[in-house]
Amino acid sequence: MSVALERIPFAWWNTKVSPPSILSRATEEHRTAVVDVLRTLVEQHGCLLVALTEVRREDVLGWLPDGLRTSWNAVEDTSGERHDFDIALAYDRRALTLMDHVWVRTYHAGRAVRAGLVATFGMHDSGGWLVVAAAHWRSNMGDAADGDARRSRSAEALRDAIIASTKAVGEDVPVLILGDFNAEPFEKQFDASLPTARSRAAVQRHRPRSPSDLLFYNAAWRWLGERHAWDGELQPPTLAGSFYSTGTVGQTSWRTFDQVLVSPSLLRGHGWSLDEAALGIHDDSAVFDRAGARPRDPFDHLPIVGHLRWLAPPTTD
Repeated sequence: MSVALERIPFAWWNTKVSPPSILSRATEEHRTAVVDVLRTLVEQHGCLLVALTEVRREDVLGWLPDGLRTSWNAVEDTSGERHDFDIALAYDRRALTLMDHVWVRTYHAGRAVRAGLVATFGMHDSGGWLVVAAAHWRSNMGDAADGDARRSRSAEALRDAIIASTKAVGEDVPVLILGDFNAEPFEKQFDASLPTARSRAAVQRHRPRSPSDLLFYNAAWRWLGERHAWDGELQPPTLAGSFYSTGTVGQTSWRTFDQVLVSPSLLRGHGWSLDEAALGIHDDSAVFDRAGARPRDPFDHLPIVGHLRWLAPPTTD
């Protein structure tokens, strides 16, 4: 039975369970905490689409509530290769039908680079398509210059894969990009490699000169600073990004690595549209330690939760 789609609640989260290319070191307590958070995203927030990373070779469907598991499916890398992907895209089959997907790989300095996953969904009832990209790019651990170059190659490859996927179903198809990019919105990967803007108006005005002339709206610009305004009486906790590093040397341990990018077709007054009022960093007590002003151990990333909303075309008498 299909779900009448008026909204598509979605989530993105780096779980820290199974990072790329290494065996999982997560404890049973860590795994139990991840399951609890995922079930909150699905049962309480109603998410129909959940993209996860650092879940390499994990059974993410097994983490779902028993009553929902049979109606969900997941796209995971089951190749078993040494450098397989640590991304999974779980979705409710009653609302979304997976039509196609591609694991995006490229090379830098002769070594393989994992750029992300691009999946094309058919949407029940309302019809049409939705292209969803999920990415977890290389961090700076070990070699900052190499990490930066690999992220740039990842951005280029992901852009090209998105172009190919949208051309297959129609260039104006809605595109939703979710990721832990290990780069903040102002960094160079979001310039020429995967072009984004912090201004919705700039994205809405953009007129492509070719199929490869893309510009996405990066909603994560709004998360760069403190989430809560200072109030000396209430003294709200610091929450100034989506990722918290305990080993950072400098003025801040917070970074906005987890981001949501959308195509111009999701910034309109009809059809599928981003409901930005419902988009933000998920900070309930299961993942965020208010007293410590940081993600609750063992997590270092906070989930992102948002909605796409169906807006009926205006009618004329």
